[in-house]
Amino acid sequence: MYILGINAYHGDAAAAIVKDGQLIAAVEEERFNRFKHAAGFPEQSIRYCLDTAGITLADLDHVGISRDPSAHLHKKILFAATRLVSQTRQITDRIGNAAKVRDLKDELARVFGISKKCLRARFHNIEHHRAHLASCFFISPFERAALLSIDGFGDFISTMWALGEANSIQVLGQVEYPHSTGIVYTATTQFLGFPHYGDEGKVMGLAPYGQPRFIDEFREIIRTEENGRFRLNLDYFRHHAEGVEMTWDGGSPVIGRVYSDEFAHLFGPPRATGAVLTDRERDIAASLQLRLEEAGFHVLNHLHEQTGLTDLGLAGGVAYNSVMNGKILLNTRFKRVFVQPAAGDSGTALGVCYQIYNGVLNGERREVMTGAYTGPEFSNDQIRAVLEQNELVLESYTDEELTKRAARDIAAGLVVGWFQGRMEFGPRALGNRSIVVDPRRAEMKEILNDRIKKREPFRPFAPSILEERVGDYFEQTHPAPTMLMVYQIKEQRRQEIPAVTHVDGSGRLQTVSRDVNERYYQLISDFADLTGVPVILNTSFNENEPIVCTPQEAIECFRKTKMDVLYLGNFAVRRE
Repeated sequence: MYILGINAYHGDAAAAIVKDGQLIAAVEEERFNRFKHAAGFPEQSIRYCLDTAGITLADLDHVGISRDPSAHLHKKILFAATRLVSQTRQITDRIGNAAKVRDLKDELARVFGISKKCLRARFHNIEHHRAHLASCFFISPFERAALLSIDGFGDFISTMWALGEANSIQVLGQVEYPHSTGIVYTATTQFLGFPHYGDEGKVMGLAPYGQPRFIDEFREIIRTEENGRFRLNLDYFRHHAEGVEMTWDGGSPVIGRVYSDEFAHLFGPPRATGAVLTDRERDIAASLQLRLEEAGFHVLNHLHEQTGLTDLGLAGGVAYNSVMNGKILLNTRFKRVFVQPAAGDSGTALGVCYQIYNGVLNGERREVMTGAYTGPEFSNDQIRAVLEQNELVLESYTDEELTKRAARDIAAGLVVGWFQGRMEFGPRALGNRSIVVDPRRAEMKEILNDRIKKREPFRPFAPSILEERVGDYFEQTHPAPTMLMVYQIKEQRRQEIPAVTHVDGSGRLQTVSRDVNERYYQLISDFADLTGVPVILNTSFNENEPIVCTPQEAIECFRKTKMDVLYLGNFAVRRE
């Protein structure tokens, strides 16, 4: 039985495919069309999933999309009726968007140029947050777990919490439009001069540089209530009253201004993009981050009280806030946390598959997602052909020679491109599409920002560490295999790995085990044998673009940046 899951007509369009409950492939459209957070219809992602499964559209048994236009319909109608004058254009756009979602079979047949009669699959509309919840439970290691989906909005809901048990997910509570922690973070991100879709991570990185002197203001902006709920002071936002223009057709998403004039009256003029950052911006970021954590722990503590469980599944765009994630075990009674590696909207494609397989069809649970390596891969023969087409001088290594030589290059201070195996699903490069350097060299932050990444200097870089050595370097030891937790680095270790130690002494770590990624584990092990340090700096293989997908894209990125050596499969290319 084949099930195809889709996230479409929204940011981070993606597709995933499952056979008899086992995950075959999952990938974001941005990796193919090269638009960051690409919206629209994920045609190329679907093609990749079908090709990897070795089937055609006609072979699919079920197809689903992570939107349900009929969900909470009476609330949507009531809300729209009160705003027909002020939000006519936005409502019209959303009606058109909903029509595409509702007519998924027509759209699939049209895009692929086939007759609808060829599609024998049963089609499903899965409510957005139920797809999120399914994505962090049915592929988790937990038989029973408390679940939280928290993001901007989806199907008129911003936050939903539930109890997962066996093949069922029982919703226990929710927060509805227009109240949303994600909206607060997006609005403040825009106000601080970071206007692009997905820029919220920049503000998370900026926050440790400031002091939360505006915390009282943010407690007024977002107020916590009984039973795990929260409410926005809507005076500070535009989305509920005036509407916010959004572009979801192909390309990168664009969202209009979310914060209101009253928000600017409270904090002063918004920062212009590219302007010098001041203490005000740093302190606003610190206050926002603290208030997000307070609101998040408020929901989570209520969820624990409701369920009595200590295992937690977490998804939704706000679940990308790895700083908050890393503090969950310190501020709640949860003992184990599974964060869906593609926690944002791309991961709902995965959730759709498992909500259908487990939740609808009552299939046996058999998949535990320990990594995120579900994208395209390339054989050594394919890689060699591309290198020769580019007339590059290549070196060839055995498996054992490869990691040892690369480890020597890293220890010597070289900037190393590392392209191996299947591409990662989600926003984090996890050792297959990575740029790796020596974390002992403090200057590596500046070198990477100047020569490769071309990004803001306040943003931190991540440490990849052997899983069994986490306790030697970090204050917490809970595994973080998909780089979605931030822990404090032990004070006595910070000078040892300065390039991955953030200004507040923290690191957004990736714990690496041999079972999950053998070659990357061996690379770090070989580096540890040379240096005594079981950590390397890992950043995504890209330069202000989506993470590279193909060998050709890796070569192009290598050429336009100042990387020293590029390892693709069992080959290496050195800068002349």
